Amino acid sequence: MWILVQLAWRNLWRERRRSAITAAAMAVGVSFSLVTIALMDGMFDDTFRLLVRQDIGHVQINNPEYPRSQSLYDTIPGADLLLSQLDDLPRLSVATGRLYGYALLGVGDHAAGAKLRGVLPQREARATALNTKLQEGNYLGNTPNDQILLGTGLADTLHASVGDEVVAVTQAADGSLGNELYHVAGIIRTGNVVMDRAGAILHLEDLRDLLALPGSLHEITLLAQKDNQAQALAESAGEVAGEGLLVRDWQEVNPQAKQVLALQGASTGVILAMVLSVAALGVLNTLLMSVYERTREFGVLRALGMRPRQIVGLVLLESAFLSILAMIPGLALGLAGDAFLVWKGIDLGMFMESDSWSWMGVALPPVFHGVVKPEGIIATMVGLVVVALFSALWPALRAASLKPVDAMRQE
Repeated sequence: MWILVQLAWRNLWRERRRSAITAAAMAVGVSFSLVTIALMDGMFDDTFRLLVRQDIGHVQINNPEYPRSQSLYDTIPGADLLLSQLDDLPRLSVATGRLYGYALLGVGDHAAGAKLRGVLPQREARATALNTKLQEGNYLGNTPNDQILLGTGLADTLHASVGDEVVAVTQAADGSLGNELYHVAGIIRTGNVVMDRAGAILHLEDLRDLLALPGSLHEITLLAQKDNQAQALAESAGEVAGEGLLVRDWQEVNPQAKQVLALQGASTGVILAMVLSVAALGVLNTLLMSVYERTREFGVLRALGMRPRQIVGLVLLESAFLSILAMIPGLALGLAGDAFLVWKGIDLGMFMESDSWSWMGVALPPVFHGVVKPEGIIATMVGLVVVALFSALWPALRAASLKPVDAMRQE
């Protein structure tokens, strides 16, 4: 075996230029694959973070009719008690309650329809980091004090700024005309396109008073300690909530998001297939030419007693050495590119009309940052070696099938 290793290493450098060019091309492909996978993983992770962790949550509890009707009256019975009971669930990071409504908001001579969300400020900050999304102003206080947060788009429509008075008019649940005066505490950008464009956030008790829905919630959102615990948390929450409520994990709440996020693995596979197919052609070309040029040599080796399987092993070893030579600089270049993506990112702001772009209902920032995951690196390295060995099979089998007498006669 050691003799085969020595022969393979020596044969690889008999045509230094050809081997170096092939290895360099494979290294560039490896680095490109690592950088592209990191960029795609970063985009999918941003989407998951904004859509799931910072909006719909891992698990949602609703009145069974609410997801379909979006009716003001389809609330969760005994919501406050249920919310306190859910706090004891295993695998739970935080639970928060929300109430929704619609109103006409007015600031001076400007008015616009808005979707109102009532939240428990302290719980909401832990669940969605809402307190970190202020563009200006301050976050809501823990006690109701007639303050409101406006989405950036809604604030622009109303020409509102921090400190302005906002009049809210709506149809309350008891049939009366709900109206109230609020002060703009801050302007927010949540990452949710709908909320940023036409959304406003109030303290839960303030919205309950406006809508005449005391003690009511339309939604209880649960956040798990880890992303892969969503289904288990949903099962535990279902046992506490009972049969009269609808308990769903995020994949059931937003099936479209599930399908899109499932493309993460497929996108990695497509990138690897494109890069490794080029690497396979390079290895095939190099080794096939090498076998043709060394036909007499293989005939001599066969005549001296080398078995066909040893010939196959010799060519496969050459392919393995070639892939390892490409792997080292390719890994170094790829990790350097990954480091740049993680720390600096790629700013596409100059190509955008706005300061963000929307996808799946979330506003992604113009600067794309990469995320480096071991799976992507391992898949690229293993894929390179496997493809190189597979590509070498044809030249290896051709060399092993040569007849010693005919091969030694060939010029």
